[in-house]
Formats: sequence, structure tokens, C-alpha cells
Amino acid sequence: MINIFRTLQADSFIKNDVGTLEQRQSMIDYAKNIKKQTDKQQLNFSNKGCWRHEFNYPDVQWLIDNIRDVTNYAIETYANSDPLYNDKLKQYGDPSVTYWTNINEIGSKNSLHDHRLHHYVAVYYLQGDDTGEIVWHNPMNLTESCHPHAPFTSRYSYAPKDGDLILWPAWMPHETEINKSDKQRINVAFNIRFETPRYI
Repeated sequence: MINIFRTLQADSFIKNDVGTLEQRQSMIDYAKNIKKQTDKQQLNFSNKGCWRHEFNYPDVQWLIDNIRDVTNYAIETYANSDPLYNDKLKQYGDPSVTYWTNINEIGSKNSLHDHRLHHYVAVYYLQGDDTGEIVWHNPMNLTESCHPHAPFTSRYSYAPKDGDLILWPAWMPHETEINKSDKQRINVAFNIRFETPRYI
């Protein structure tokens, strides 16, 4: 089952309990082993206290399938309510999916950012209980382009649980709060992008 949580002018699509405990633990062990081997090597633009690396997990087709299911659900939801978006979809091929892993140490956070060069973004929480909420903001409010008391200008947050898979439109600015727990926050982040034609 996929729940929709209304957030600002868009939505977050949340699927709970994705994967088994064994599958999640296997991914956690694999990620920690990669981190141990490459602790000094990570992606650029990481936040202090957050190790970020792009590598492929073995035997995770089940997770990719879930990503595609939630993506297709979001696409269908918006296509049914936005005729212009529905027309654009006819020009698109299948979306590509890329991913990387984040390991946030205790006391670290992920700063406000967006993924505007992509269409959707998603995050899968391998270890998320009590490790800090994910927060979305309305970009118009951030740039002070609207009155702060206008509808849909407030921040919206969600406390993730282990096994949560969350997807939202990539233009939505978001951040994660400080990890105040006694464990690492471990998640896999996804960029989902259509190869769109130059002209529509």
C-alpha cells in the first residue's frame, strides 16, 4: 500500500516496510564494509559527518522494482490531475534510476537542497528510526516570494522508520534534521530522470 502525504504544493509518496529485516541488514552490512574500505573516498558535496558514496549493491532488484512501482504510482497520480503533464509524458521514455548511499553519524545533518535537474527523488531508509526528520520547504517561501501566512508556505516534516521508501518531485527543497539518536542514519537516495526531448 502506498500512502500520500500532502506536502506544500506537491506530495510525498511513502511506502512502509519495504524489504525484509534480513534484506535491510544485508544492505547495511554491505554499506559499512564499503565505508571501511573507502572511508577517505566519497562523493563531492557531502555534509559534515555524512559519508556519501555511489556503489552498486548485489541482489537489490527487489528495491529497484519498488522504486519503479512508487514512481509509476506518482506519475499516474499527477497525470490524472494535470492534463499538461499527461501530454508531456507521451514524449518521454522510461525513467532512469541512479542511486548512492548516505551514512550520517550522530550529530550530523543534511543541509537544505533540491534535485532540480531530475524529475523525482527518493530515499530508502535502511536505518531511520529516531535519527531525525526529513523536512520539505516551499521554494516560494524560501525566496520570500510570497507572504509567510499564505497557504502551503509552511515546512512539512516526516519522521522516517526503518524500511520507509519516500518519493517526491525533485524540485522540492528538503533537508534532514540533526541525528540526535545513538546510531547512524543509513539510507539510499535515488535520482529518477526521464530522457526528455529538447522540444515539446
